[in-house]
Amino acid sequence: MDRKFAEQWLNNLKEAWWNKDIEKATSLFTKTTFYQEAPFMKTYTTFEEIKQEWQHIKNQNIKNIEFKILAIDKNVLIVEWLFEEDMTAYDGIYEIKFNDNLECIYFKSWEMEK
Repeated sequence: MDRKFAEQWLNNLKEAWWNKDIEKATSLFTKTTFYQEAPFMKTYTTFEEIKQEWQHIKNQNIKNIEFKILAIDKNVLIVEWLFEEDMTAYDGIYEIKFNDNLECIYFKSWEMEK
């Protein structure tokens, strides 16, 4: 994986999230077998569970989404992220792993309220 691919993948995620396009967002996770939005949340292991989790974006009043690539190590991407809605802001780290076909197979997020 190179930086260009990583930036494009993150741009696709941001655009889908910003536009509340659940189908486009979840299409990035069709091969994902480990998906966890926060360490205290349930781990999802099926595409159907991931699709269900993304339903909550319908009710978000999104003000800002930012991603900053911190590291790329072979097929592992580490990203700092920021999400703001209404009066709440969250930031954290994503660990995203891709298979040799550059399909996301693992997604883990750590977050905290700013």
